[in-house]
Amino acid sequence: MVTFCALLHKWTPKLNKSEQSERRSYNRIPFTAEILMQCGDEEWSCNLLDISLKGMLVEPPESLDIDISKPCGMALFLGEDISIHARVNIIRSEDGNWGLKWLQIDANSLQHLRRLIELNTNNPAMLMRELSELG
Repeated sequence: MVTFCALLHKWTPKLNKSEQSERRSYNRIPFTAEILMQCGDEEWSCNLLDISLKGMLVEPPESLDIDISKPCGMALFLGEDISIHARVNIIRSEDGNWGLKWLQIDANSLQHLRRLIELNTNNPAMLMRELSELG
């Protein structure tokens, strides 16, 4: 498993939306899909809104009552034999959406994530820069 915490974790003060966009160092790819999430005994689906090498933005169900401070498992099924599985933290909850940050992701899932972003980006050079920042 690749641990993203050590690679990507930075303490950042609360920023307004324009400051967040300027500070964001990973390109977000709009991507609509359903993801499955699990935390403790609870399982639910969320709508994926965008994805990056740092995490994803999802729309959770309205009536969900979970402790968002605990890490969760997630699965994104891209095809019959292709899926992304990871552990994530819910790092932000605003405007009815959650910002998820990758904590752990296996090598195959990381490869699928890279390919997903590669196929959906308008800027392959930016993807290469982002990958080089991961080390």
